[in-house]
Amino acid sequence: MHCYVEPSPAGGYFVRLRGEAAPLSRHDTEEEAQAAAAAYERGLQRRDNGEFVLLDDGSEVLVRAIRPEDKPLFAAGWSHLSDASVYKRFLTSRDALTVDELAFFTEIDHVDHEAIGALDPATGEGVGVARYVRDVQRPHVAEAAIVVVDAWQGRGLGGKLLRRLCVRAAENRIRVFTAALLATNEAMLALFARLGEVVVTRRDGPTIEIDVELPVELPTLEHTLREAAAGRVRKR
Repeated sequence: MHCYVEPSPAGGYFVRLRGEAAPLSRHDTEEEAQAAAAAYERGLQRRDNGEFVLLDDGSEVLVRAIRPEDKPLFAAGWSHLSDASVYKRFLTSRDALTVDELAFFTEIDHVDHEAIGALDPATGEGVGVARYVRDVQRPHVAEAAIVVVDAWQGRGLGGKLLRRLCVRAAENRIRVFTAALLATNEAMLALFARLGEVVVTRRDGPTIEIDVELPVELPTLEHTLREAAAGRVRKR
């Protein structure tokens, strides 16, 4: 078993992933914790409901929507991010994800908050995630972010995840992505520039905030799946 249950010093029960110091989730009763641990175990074994995507170097990933039972993948994936990658993603140095952050990153509605992950088909490990979170004040706008573990960077994975995230955004009536990132993060700026004109809306020391309008010609996911079923889709 990868996951186990132990009492929390503050009351209730933690579900933990073996080899990781931070807990995955906290529950009021042992029964709830055991049920969550079993769900995480099932999630670690599942390799279905995904799209196999070929990367630039010939390697392959399984791409699918993030699920609540993916918390162990997020916790384990953190150890495969260098300090530099963490800083680029969160714009600060920081420790592992908290219980509340793991819940936020995995328990999503796939409309106002979408996340698409990539897994190594050979090991089942998570290797990258692209997500957006809709701006409540401006429903046509969403903040987007991408993270790829270090060993899988430079293979074109970020761009493929971003394109699929754009399709989901278009289906949910999002027309603009925003992002906060380091001005020196040329790789991420180049990814967003593939979508359209990148407009810098704010500068704060080494950090910039950008807007990019999503291309209107993106096909919907439903259309893409129909074309794939008919053998007419070439994965990019």
